[in-house]
Amino acid sequence: MSAASEINDFLSYVSSERALSQNTRIAYEQDLEHFFLFCRRKGILIPTIELRQLREYLATLRKQGLSSRSIARKLSAMKQLYKFLMRESRIDSDPAELLSVQVKEKRLPKFLTIAQIVRLIEAADGSSESDIRDRTLLELWYATGARVSEMAHLCVGSIDWKGRVVKVKGKGNRSRLIPISHTALELCERYRDIRHEWLRRHNLKEVDVFFISNRGKGFTRQGIWRIVKKYAEKAGLGKEVWPHMIRHSFATHVLEGGADLRSVQELLGHRSIATTEIYTHLDIENLKLMQMKYHPRR
Repeated sequence: MSAASEINDFLSYVSSERALSQNTRIAYEQDLEHFFLFCRRKGILIPTIELRQLREYLATLRKQGLSSRSIARKLSAMKQLYKFLMRESRIDSDPAELLSVQVKEKRLPKFLTIAQIVRLIEAADGSSESDIRDRTLLELWYATGARVSEMAHLCVGSIDWKGRVVKVKGKGNRSRLIPISHTALELCERYRDIRHEWLRRHNLKEVDVFFISNRGKGFTRQGIWRIVKKYAEKAGLGKEVWPHMIRHSFATHVLEGGADLRSVQELLGHRSIATTEIYTHLDIENLKLMQMKYHPRR
């Protein structure tokens, strides 16, 4: 993007020194581009902007019909930019310090039931080599609760076959070890042989990523989304399914099975337990529904 030097310097900082993921950098870039365009229209320089002008920017976002959650995300990017400029001594005071956005609703994550997850996974019935790969992907994904980007970038050497754990690299290049089930491990071993055969058959060089096409190419996040959509339709789930629902389903099911919140936080790779706590609200919502359905004075 053609933006102010301050924004470009900030984006370089989050990419290199803070080692944030490419996806996070892109999200910052998109949000700050929106802010930059506002400043350019108003003839405002980013280092000299005042609090009243920042409030005007937030008011503009509301007039455009953005949700409070989207506005809060853009404000967060803006706050990080001005904190960076303060650290770099490019501004004397932080104009965004006093700004906040009230996010009214805290949306509960959508998830699949255990029966639906089983149907989704078993829709990849192993009738072809690609089916076995897809079955392995879905089984390992549900076994680990990984992010879609973590599945796309999972390395060949990430699986400890004897220890039955997988090393996942998450946000900020932070790694975590996640135990995997015998079922997922057996499928990984079966797919590993198929993967090796694909590379040999087409005389291809070894690649770092574990999940590849039969032509030896890794998957994008969008490519994995298409796989999920394909088997959701094949399973006849009758609802829209997107990749993050598998992660949500994993978290919900292990908590319902008795896992403690701290363990689930570790498995999901959440920095703050507050992020994980949203899954505890699901039981409350289920109880509310049950009460509305069965209580005589509902």
